[in-house]
Amino acid sequence: MALTPHIKACIFDMDGLLLDTETIYSEVTNKILEPFGKTFPIETKIKMMGRDVRTATDILLSDLQLPMTFDEYNSQANELKQTYFRRSELMPGVEKLLRHLAEHSIPIAVATSSSKAMFDVKTERHGSVFDLFAGNITCGDDPAVKHAKPAPDIFQIAMQRLDSRLQPEDCLVFEDAANGVEAANNARMSSIWVHDMRFSAGASEPSHRHGATERVTSLAEFNPAKYGLPPY
Repeated sequence: MALTPHIKACIFDMDGLLLDTETIYSEVTNKILEPFGKTFPIETKIKMMGRDVRTATDILLSDLQLPMTFDEYNSQANELKQTYFRRSELMPGVEKLLRHLAEHSIPIAVATSSSKAMFDVKTERHGSVFDLFAGNITCGDDPAVKHAKPAPDIFQIAMQRLDSRLQPEDCLVFEDAANGVEAANNARMSSIWVHDMRFSAGASEPSHRHGATERVTSLAEFNPAKYGLPPY
């Protein structure tokens, strides 16, 4: 894969990448853990980030040895999320980049492990920004997505829905989670790892660890011209 490929389309994860939902996930998790006298370890959070609900919850229940079933935990979590996620904020650099790509007619899509119902809750305050995707939204509970990240399914489907003529080498994936970057690699697409330092076990990760084409710590750092996209 070329270091600076000529990109024709961009595919975005959502949680922790477009929206600052990871802080809310932590808040919800800690509220459920409180009666058990436990707090949410960063190491467990990193393992959960970007995964589908079932996998992420199973990791949590196992790591913290919680006396709860998936359904019991998920019921509590969903009730809290309905309230908490409605206050989700955009991450730095998001609106500038999305409006720039839309203004230059670069195809863009969302490929999120979030369910469609939760997608609607999380984005309800940011309709004008998410309208820029022109309905190109693929969620984790979409029947066409047979396997969750790090399988490549969701990115391949998002690409096909954008334009059937696109090839993997035409696409640039933006991800904040390691398993999302792995999914992009498995789809044979270039990727930008947006490494949120608030949820990191270390100050940096060498390229051979994250496998992304490029690592930045905010979308505000991303340079479109480097990938053959229209410059700011």
